[in-house]
Amino acid sequence: MGWFGSGDESGGERLWRAYLEADHLRFVAEERLRDVEQDRAAARERLLGSDVVPVLRESLRSGRGSLAVLDLLRDVGTDRPDVVRGLLPEVYECCLSVDKPGVWGREVLSTLAGSVAVHDDLAPLVERTLVDKVTDVLAMRALVMLLDDLGDAPLTARWRRAALASTDLGVRELAEEYRS
Repeated sequence: MGWFGSGDESGGERLWRAYLEADHLRFVAEERLRDVEQDRAAARERLLGSDVVPVLRESLRSGRGSLAVLDLLRDVGTDRPDVVRGLLPEVYECCLSVDKPGVWGREVLSTLAGSVAVHDDLAPLVERTLVDKVTDVLAMRALVMLLDDLGDAPLTARWRRAALASTDLGVRELAEEYRS
Protein backbone atom coordinates (compact mmCIF):
# COMPACT_ATOMS: atom_id res chain seq x y z
CA MET A 1 0.00 0.00 0.00
CA GLY A 2 2.90 2.33 -0.65
CA TRP A 3 0.68 4.21 -3.06
CA PHE A 4 -1.22 5.92 -0.30
CA GLY A 5 1.74 7.10 1.78
CA SER A 6 1.75 4.29 4.30
CA GLY A 7 5.32 5.19 5.25
CA ASP A 8 6.84 2.19 3.57
CA GLU A 9 9.46 3.53 1.23
CA SER A 10 11.41 1.68 -1.36
CA GLY A 11 15.17 1.95 -1.28
CA GLY A 12 14.92 4.07 -4.42
CA GLU A 13 12.73 6.69 -2.74
CA ARG A 14 15.13 6.98 0.21
CA LEU A 15 18.06 7.32 -2.15
CA TRP A 16 16.21 9.93 -4.21
CA ARG A 17 15.54 12.05 -1.08
CA ALA A 18 19.20 11.71 -0.07
CA TYR A 19 20.22 12.85 -3.53
CA LEU A 20 17.88 15.85 -3.42
CA GLU A 21 19.25 16.84 -0.01
CA ALA A 22 22.85 16.54 -1.25
CA ASP A 23 21.97 18.57 -4.36
CA HIS A 24 20.44 21.29 -2.19
CA LEU A 25 23.55 21.39 0.03
CA ARG A 26 25.72 21.70 -3.09
CA PHE A 27 23.61 24.65 -4.27
CA VAL A 28 23.89 26.35 -0.87
CA ALA A 29 27.69 25.79 -0.83
CA GLU A 30 28.08 27.21 -4.36
CA GLU A 31 26.04 30.25 -3.38
CA ARG A 32 28.19 30.75 -0.28
CA LEU A 33 31.37 30.32 -2.34
CA ARG A 34 30.22 33.08 -4.73
CA ASP A 35 29.68 35.37 -1.73
CA VAL A 36 33.10 34.52 -0.29
CA GLU A 37 34.79 35.12 -3.66
CA GLN A 38 33.16 38.56 -3.85
CA ASP A 39 34.29 39.36 -0.30
CA ARG A 40 37.81 38.17 -1.14
CA ALA A 41 37.96 40.31 -4.29
CA ALA A 42 36.84 43.37 -2.33
CA ALA A 43 39.42 42.68 0.40
CA ARG A 44 42.12 42.26 -2.26
CA GLU A 45 41.22 45.63 -3.80
CA ARG A 46 41.37 47.34 -0.41
CA LEU A 47 44.68 45.65 0.34
CA LEU A 48 46.21 46.69 -2.97
CA GLY A 49 44.98 50.23 -2.41
CA SER A 50 47.19 50.46 0.67
CA ASP A 51 50.95 50.32 1.20
CA VAL A 52 50.96 46.56 0.92
CA VAL A 53 54.64 45.83 0.20
CA PRO A 54 55.93 45.98 3.82
CA VAL A 55 53.19 43.67 5.07
CA LEU A 56 53.71 41.16 2.26
CA ARG A 57 57.49 41.35 2.71
CA GLU A 58 57.18 40.45 6.38
CA SER A 59 54.87 37.57 5.53
CA LEU A 60 57.33 36.19 2.98
CA ARG A 61 60.31 36.64 5.30
CA SER A 62 58.61 34.97 8.24
CA GLY A 63 57.18 32.16 6.13
CA ARG A 64 53.73 32.72 7.61
CA GLY A 65 51.28 33.08 4.76
CA SER A 66 53.91 32.95 2.04
CA LEU A 67 51.75 30.77 -0.20
CA ALA A 68 48.91 33.27 0.19
CA VAL A 69 51.28 36.11 -0.78
CA LEU A 70 52.54 34.21 -3.81
CA ASP A 71 48.99 33.34 -4.80
CA LEU A 72 48.03 37.02 -4.55
CA LEU A 73 51.05 37.98 -6.68
CA ARG A 74 50.12 35.34 -9.25
CA ASP A 75 46.65 36.92 -9.43
CA VAL A 76 47.69 40.56 -9.63
CA GLY A 77 51.30 40.49 -10.85
CA THR A 78 50.53 41.55 -14.41
CA ASP A 79 48.40 44.47 -13.20
CA ARG A 80 50.71 45.45 -10.32
CA PRO A 81 54.32 44.80 -11.35
CA ASP A 82 55.32 47.52 -8.87
CA VAL A 83 54.21 45.31 -5.99
CA VAL A 84 56.10 42.29 -7.34
CA ARG A 85 59.20 44.37 -8.01
CA GLY A 86 59.03 45.74 -4.46
CA LEU A 87 59.16 42.15 -3.21
CA LEU A 88 61.75 40.88 -5.66
CA PRO A 89 64.37 39.72 -3.12
CA GLU A 90 61.77 37.85 -1.05
CA VAL A 91 60.08 36.26 -4.08
CA TYR A 92 63.52 35.32 -5.41
CA GLU A 93 64.27 33.52 -2.12
CA CYS A 94 61.06 31.52 -2.57
CA CYS A 95 62.26 30.57 -6.06
CA LEU A 96 65.28 28.79 -4.62
CA SER A 97 63.17 25.81 -3.60
CA VAL A 98 61.71 23.05 -5.73
CA ASP A 99 58.47 22.80 -3.76
CA LYS A 100 55.22 24.75 -4.20
CA PRO A 101 56.55 28.16 -3.08
CA GLY A 102 59.41 27.75 -5.55
CA VAL A 103 57.12 26.87 -8.42
CA TRP A 104 54.75 29.75 -7.65
CA GLY A 105 57.64 32.17 -7.10
CA ARG A 106 59.11 31.26 -10.50
CA GLU A 107 55.68 31.78 -12.04
CA VAL A 108 55.45 35.25 -10.46
CA LEU A 109 58.91 36.28 -11.65
CA SER A 110 58.33 34.87 -15.13
CA THR A 111 55.18 36.95 -15.38
CA LEU A 112 57.03 40.03 -14.14
CA ALA A 113 59.84 39.47 -16.65
CA GLY A 114 57.24 39.43 -19.41
CA SER A 115 56.49 43.10 -18.76
CA VAL A 116 59.54 44.52 -16.95
CA ALA A 117 63.28 44.00 -17.43
CA VAL A 118 64.48 42.14 -14.36
CA HIS A 119 68.02 41.09 -15.27
CA ASP A 120 69.72 44.03 -13.52
CA ASP A 121 67.64 43.53 -10.37
CA LEU A 122 68.21 39.77 -10.29
CA ALA A 123 71.95 39.78 -11.09
CA PRO A 124 73.15 40.70 -7.56
CA LEU A 125 70.73 38.19 -6.00
CA VAL A 126 71.97 35.45 -8.30
CA GLU A 127 75.61 36.37 -7.64
CA ARG A 128 75.03 36.09 -3.88
CA THR A 129 73.38 32.70 -4.35
CA LEU A 130 76.30 31.48 -6.45
CA VAL A 131 78.56 32.27 -3.51
CA ASP A 132 76.35 31.25 -0.57
CA LYS A 133 74.54 28.21 -1.98
CA VAL A 134 76.83 26.86 -4.69
CA THR A 135 76.99 23.51 -2.87
CA ASP A 136 73.21 23.23 -2.35
CA VAL A 137 71.98 20.96 -5.15
CA LEU A 138 68.30 21.80 -4.65
CA ALA A 139 68.87 25.57 -4.57
CA MET A 140 71.10 25.37 -7.63
CA ARG A 141 68.51 23.26 -9.48
CA ALA A 142 65.76 25.72 -8.57
CA LEU A 143 67.93 28.66 -9.64
CA VAL A 144 68.70 27.22 -13.06
CA MET A 145 65.00 26.44 -13.50
CA LEU A 146 64.23 30.11 -12.76
CA LEU A 147 66.91 31.38 -15.12
CA ASP A 148 65.67 29.00 -17.80
CA ASP A 149 62.09 30.20 -17.29
CA LEU A 150 63.28 33.80 -17.61
CA GLY A 151 65.43 33.04 -20.64
CA ASP A 152 68.32 34.93 -19.07
CA ALA A 153 71.30 33.55 -21.00
CA PRO A 154 74.00 35.70 -19.31
CA LEU A 155 72.92 34.68 -15.80
CA THR A 156 72.51 31.08 -16.91
CA ALA A 157 76.08 31.10 -18.25
CA ARG A 158 77.27 32.58 -14.93
CA TRP A 159 75.32 29.88 -13.06
CA ARG A 160 76.90 27.17 -15.19
CA ARG A 161 80.46 28.40 -14.56
CA ALA A 162 79.82 28.51 -10.80
CA ALA A 163 78.13 25.10 -10.81
CA LEU A 164 81.01 23.51 -12.73
CA ALA A 165 83.46 24.96 -10.17
CA SER A 166 81.39 23.79 -7.17
CA THR A 167 82.99 21.52 -4.61
CA ASP A 168 79.77 19.49 -4.59
CA LEU A 169 79.70 16.61 -7.08
CA GLY A 170 75.90 16.77 -7.37
CA VAL A 171 76.03 20.44 -8.37
CA ARG A 172 78.74 19.72 -10.96
CA GLU A 173 76.62 16.90 -12.37
CA LEU A 174 73.66 19.26 -12.49
CA ALA A 175 75.75 21.70 -14.56
CA GLU A 176 76.40 18.88 -17.03
CA GLU A 177 72.63 18.23 -17.24
CA TYR A 178 72.02 21.87 -18.15
CA ARG A 179 74.68 22.10 -20.84
CA SER A 180 73.87 25.04 -23.14
